[in-house]
Amino acid sequence: MTKLLAFTSLAISLLVSSNAAFAVQQTVTLTVENMVCEACPYIVKKTLERVSGVGRVTVSLKDKTAVVIFDDAKTNVRALTDATKSAGFPSSPKG
Repeated sequence: MTKLLAFTSLAISLLVSSNAAFAVQQTVTLTVENMVCEACPYIVKKTLERVSGVGRVTVSLKDKTAVVIFDDAKTNVRALTDATKSAGFPSSPKG
């Protein structure tokens, strides 16, 4: 009985941790609208950093882009573009 419990416990822990094993860091470049001043990139960066799963954000006022590295098990491109849109900076994946 003890071996069965130990095996079951191990199997459950492997299943729970397997979701993390499939998480992959993704990088997306977003084209960001309405960035017209020096404060805009800061606002866009902070907005994106608040999205759960976002690891790093680099924003360029000159290029009107945001490069976002994120955990695809925790968020997705849609959540990123929704966040920037809510802050007044509509964005879309750079094609």
